[in-house]
Amino acid sequence: MRRLLLLLFPILVFSTGCDALSNDDDTSGVVTLSGVVLNSDTAAPVPGAFVRILPMDLLFEADASGEYSVDVEIDSTMDLTVQASLDGFSSANTTVLALAGRIIQVPTISIAPAADAPKESGRAANMLLIGQSIAAIGVRESGSQEVATLTFQLADSVGRPVILTKSARVQFRFGARPGGGEEIAPMEATTDNNGQVQVHVSSGTRAGVVQVIAETDVAGRTVRSQPVALTIHGGHPAQTHFSLGPVRRNFPGLNILGLTNNISVIVGDQYSNPVRPGTSVYFNTSHGVIGGSVQTDESGRGSVELTSANPLPSDGIVHVTATTVDENQSEVFATTPVVFSGTPLVEVSPGNAILNQAYSLRVTDYNGNPLVAGTSIVVKAEGTAIKTVGNTEVTLSETAFSGGMDYEHVVRGPGITQFTFHVIEDPEAIDPDNPVTPSVSTITITIAGENGNLELVLSGGGAPAQLRAENAELTETRSGYRVEVNPIR
Repeated sequence: MRRLLLLLFPILVFSTGCDALSNDDDTSGVVTLSGVVLNSDTAAPVPGAFVRILPMDLLFEADASGEYSVDVEIDSTMDLTVQASLDGFSSANTTVLALAGRIIQVPTISIAPAADAPKESGRAANMLLIGQSIAAIGVRESGSQEVATLTFQLADSVGRPVILTKSARVQFRFGARPGGGEEIAPMEATTDNNGQVQVHVSSGTRAGVVQVIAETDVAGRTVRSQPVALTIHGGHPAQTHFSLGPVRRNFPGLNILGLTNNISVIVGDQYSNPVRPGTSVYFNTSHGVIGGSVQTDESGRGSVELTSANPLPSDGIVHVTATTVDENQSEVFATTPVVFSGTPLVEVSPGNAILNQAYSLRVTDYNGNPLVAGTSIVVKAEGTAIKTVGNTEVTLSETAFSGGMDYEHVVRGPGITQFTFHVIEDPEAIDPDNPVTPSVSTITITIAGENGNLELVLSGGGAPAQLRAENAELTETRSGYRVEVNPIR
């Protein structure tokens, strides 16, 4: 809808014996105002709303969609007030700056129905969730709130709440649910004069996500809400579902003070579900320093940092304990071991580069504990027509405990702290037309990892071994060599 409104003002001409003065103001012209009038309660258009332009006091109607577009002639740049009203509604207005030649999009004007205005609506066309008392509830007897209230609203095709004379009977049901005895009450209810209806959802004994669906039948057509998801959190901690462990079972905590290792806890309730968020867990450690407490998240998880610090363990074994309480105020706890490992210690026998010889290699820290996961052990031989076999390229796995959590329970042995290799003839490296005699000149053993790096070279012909490492000591033994990297403190 577009109308042209002309504003006519008398022109006064004063004669002073000179030519009449002419108005040559280039700010005059036509401005286009476009906008829409909505019901503030329902956000629906208000058909036929009266729109008034001030200060000209020009009046016209919005169309059936509550929209309007009008051309107004102005003689200069100015503020215009756009006012909307209709019988049964309060009026509202907004101000715009009008510039000639422009199309001005007037901000939406929302007018509210008068308190005594009769409500109208069509039949229900859609159903929306308009309120939820709480985002999450706790499982039964968890100490958390166990009931949530959901408010739905039925609206007609233009967004007006369905009035009482057009009310509908709404049924409620579950979509997905944990299956722990959740309940809905009531199972059905009738909408009020605002098209609203409420349902209460009670938790059961299991945590998880529950979906609530509201639906009704209108003239043979089902009007249904989208599934409304509600989270049910777990209950109190249970000893059988309390888990504790480090991110790293072995870290070089004896080498450098201030290194950190995350200690994680997972807390479940008696039904094996995560405990309610915010459950407090307390920590202490036999050595080093650890974060005092953590509150669990929605998955029942939490973590703190264990820091290498005094007192350091003499055998490298640290015990970390996490504690919380159950519904009876009884202690729920777990203890986990962590290895503070130190600098490498390497023993090899024999101590010379010899062909067709079996070698024994032992790699630990100075407490006899394994080095950290990821440490590489590489053995290479140099010579003529030879190759190395056995444990020649090893990457250590994470340290493990077996049968307990003390020093004697650390898993050691073949592939972890003890290795064997051979230097043998390589027939494929011998040219039949140009035969050579296999021989070995050097064997190089390289250790690389967070505990420290070293390279030990065994020579042939009885020559002494060579050591390439910082801050390390090479000692000849009765059967070979011992290399110890001095501890860093």
